[in-house]
Amino acid sequence: MTNRTRNLDTLDRVGNAPSLDFVNTVHSRYEVGAHDYLPSYGELLEWARDGDLITVQRQRSLKRAAVDEPRKAARALRRAQELRDLLYRLFLTVIRGKRPSPDDMTAFNRWVGEMSGCRRVEHTERGLAWGWETGEGALEEPLWPIVLSTIELLTTDDATRIKECPAPDGCGWLFLDKSKNSTRRWCNMRTCGNIAKARRHYHRHAGERRAGR
Repeated sequence: MTNRTRNLDTLDRVGNAPSLDFVNTVHSRYEVGAHDYLPSYGELLEWARDGDLITVQRQRSLKRAAVDEPRKAARALRRAQELRDLLYRLFLTVIRGKRPSPDDMTAFNRWVGEMSGCRRVEHTERGLAWGWETGEGALEEPLWPIVLSTIELLTTDDATRIKECPAPDGCGWLFLDKSKNSTRRWCNMRTCGNIAKARRHYHRHAGERRAGR
C-alpha cells in the first residue's frame, strides 16, 4: 500500500460501495498524516465523476460554480472531509460490533436530512427515476450519493459484510466482502495482500535459518 503512486488515476476502488470508497480516499488509516487523495474541491469532483456519482455535465457546472464561489467550495470540501471521518467512525463501530456514539448518530442524521431534502423524481431516457437537485450553488451535491450509499449499507444485511484491511500489513481501508464464503481479508491482494505474504515468507525462512535448516 505505501508504495502506490499517490494520485487519483491510480487510486483503487476496492470498497464495493461508494461510501466505502469515499472513506478510502486517505492513503492509510493507520499512518498519521497519511496522503489525502482529495485535497481540493476539483479533485473531489473528479473522484465523484470517475465513480459515476455525478455526470460530466454536472462536474463542469459545479467546477464553474466553485470558481465563482471559492469560499463555498472550500466549505464544501471541508464538509466532505468531516463526512469522510464521520463515516469511517460509523463503519468501524459496525465492524467491531459496537454502538455508534450519540454525537455521531446526530451528526449523520443531519446529513440524512440534508440529503433527503435534495432528492427528487425526474424524467430520464428510461422513464421516471430518482435524481438530485442540481442548482448551480449545490456544491455538496457529490456527497449525497455517498450518504445514500451509507444508509443502504448500515440498514441492510450488507452491514455484516463490511470489513477492515487489518494491521500490521494492511492499510485500514474498508470494503464490502462479496466473496462467496466471506473469506476476503485484504483490501487488495496486489498491495496489502502481497505485503502480508512477503512478511510471512520472510519470517518463515528466518525461522528456518535460526533453526539451522
